[in-house]
Amino acid sequence: MNPVTQQLDQLEATERQLLVFARDLNQLYHAERGRGAALDAACQDMVQTLALVVEAKDPSTRAHLQRAHDYAVALAGVVDPALADDRQLRFGFLLHDVGKIGVPEAILTKAGPLDVDEWAVMRTHPELGERIVASISSLLGPAVAVIRSHHEHWDGGGYPDGLRGEEIPLPARVFSVCDAFDAMTSDRPYRRALPLEVAFDQILQGSGTQFDPQMVDAFGQLAPLLPALHASLHTGVTRTEDHAPSPYATCG
Repeated sequence: MNPVTQQLDQLEATERQLLVFARDLNQLYHAERGRGAALDAACQDMVQTLALVVEAKDPSTRAHLQRAHDYAVALAGVVDPALADDRQLRFGFLLHDVGKIGVPEAILTKAGPLDVDEWAVMRTHPELGERIVASISSLLGPAVAVIRSHHEHWDGGGYPDGLRGEEIPLPARVFSVCDAFDAMTSDRPYRRALPLEVAFDQILQGSGTQFDPQMVDAFGQLAPLLPALHASLHTGVTRTEDHAPSPYATCG
């Protein structure tokens, strides 16, 4: 079956299930607006469920969502502490790859480079992710921008919209650095993890092209903390990926 046709069939079935869940949650939102604790618990359950579905779909990225989230919270704390404290935004960090639910597993887990058709399918996942969470966007707020725009590039060479510079939402600019760093420093089906210093150097090389220079400068402030943070995230000491044709980073 053509990869695009397979993707559309799979997405249609998945969306039917997720939209029922999303509608139920949206109804709960309107019914429980005066009961913050119930709403918070329901929203947290929704986010955790979607994250688990993504990881089950693509085992090679297991724990990538949580690691990228934790790196992004750390970087957001350097850029603007209010970003790091924004719970809705943190949902976006965790759900950035939710659109991969609609990408065929054969593409997600392929051990070699993607061909042109497969890469075209892979590039749809930010838009698919936005569609999946559309009916609960009022609950997610700025998280939706992270889901859609985390693969945009500072120089306009990213996707899905080809945004450039400050057209890219700030939270997505923060997250893209961390997404790339975790992807590079984690094993993937098609390559072994890069050493931290090599990955960090590639982030620096991407300043002004793939990444916002200010975000790269802020990431540099985390450099002394990265070895310990990386070790903790990869061993579970403190806390419970895409075939991108970029010269700087393979983003998850």
